[in-house]
Parts: sequence; C-alpha cells; structure tokens
Amino acid sequence: MVETATIALQRQRADAARGIRRDVEGPVQKVVLRYLRLTLPHGWIVTHVANKPRSKTQGGKEKALGATAGWPDLQILGPGPDGPSVWFMEIKAPGGRTSDEQRDLHSSLMDAGFAVRIIRSVEDARKAVSDWRLPSSDSLIVRREA
Repeated sequence: MVETATIALQRQRADAARGIRRDVEGPVQKVVLRYLRLTLPHGWIVTHVANKPRSKTQGGKEKALGATAGWPDLQILGPGPDGPSVWFMEIKAPGGRTSDEQRDLHSSLMDAGFAVRIIRSVEDARKAVSDWRLPSSDSLIVRREA
C-alpha cells in the first residue's frame, strides 16, 4: 500500500509538472461510496454535495446559494444514539493533502460535535465505520460490545 501510494504521488507530481491534471480522488470516492451504500443498512443515506464550480461566475452563483469552501466530500445520514446524525468523510488520493479551508471547516464541524475523517481507501472507510460504530453488513468489521 505504501509503495502504491508513493508511486501514485510521484505520478501526480510528474503530471503536475507537465501541466496535466488528472482526477485522482474521483476513483477513490466512487469505490468508497459503493462500499458504504452496499454495507450500510437500508434507509441510510450516503451523499455528495457538488462543491467545485467550473467557472468564476458559476462559483459566485453557488456561493450565493450556500456553497461552503472546504465542505467534506461525503455525508452519511442515519440514526445515531440521540436521534438523526451525520458523519463526514473527506476523500483524498494517496499523498493528497487537505486545504486550509478544509481543515478550518472540518475543525468547525468537529467543534459542533460531528465526526469527520480523512479517507484514502476502502480500508480507511471500513475503519471509520467501525470506529463510529455504524451498523454495517461488512463481515470484516468486528463488532465491539458496548
């Protein structure tokens, strides 16, 4: 895994030096999204809020409508111990870093009592589901008794 992450980071840096921009987070997000939708119970919602405008004009429109810089990529909505709850996942490719806006917003979300996790793989998502004690049909998650 470390070797793969190193190779991916080297490829990303070489592409950036040549002015090539590849979607390196999208494939990770698609796999994580599929995993969550397959393993969380019926009725749970996993969604993505599109928050990347294609132009300055579009960005202004989205900001006026409530788009927030740094918003996490995935939201998981379901019943928590005290009623409806939300958990957040920020998807990053191997070697990817969070922006200042993301770090600030994630900190604000955590200060408000929400769980936020940086996810780089399905294994990271599996660990978050386990740590957050979300119900899952994933047989690899060992359930801890409360």
